[in-house]
Amino acid sequence: MRFPLDTELRYQVCGRGYGVSRRGTGQVRDIGSRGLAFRADGPIEPGWRLSVSMAWPARLDNQCMLRLGFEGVVLRTHGSLVVITIERPEFRTAGKITAAGREEIAAMASSIGAPDPV
Repeated sequence: MRFPLDTELRYQVCGRGYGVSRRGTGQVRDIGSRGLAFRADGPIEPGWRLSVSMAWPARLDNQCMLRLGFEGVVLRTHGSLVVITIERPEFRTAGKITAAGREEIAAMASSIGAPDPV
């Protein structure tokens, strides 16, 4: 099953034999549990291994922006449309920390330095 998704994406070609490190951007079209389709800003060939980072539409605790990172192999292309596998997906936090987050970190730091009650 595939789900429509409209978000930005960044990629880099992995491995040797590609000359200068190739990087690019794209726009996600849809995603499934094992694959992703996106429109690339430049030519990509089937069989290439890519490292991908894309904006995720949901936020952690409704505040912190997330990015989904993964590697994958390009299965097929049609013009600028690229279909890639999703391997070893990993969510990463992105964006600025909120004021509530700073307060929580400060409270945790002060409790670590506090003496144990007797």
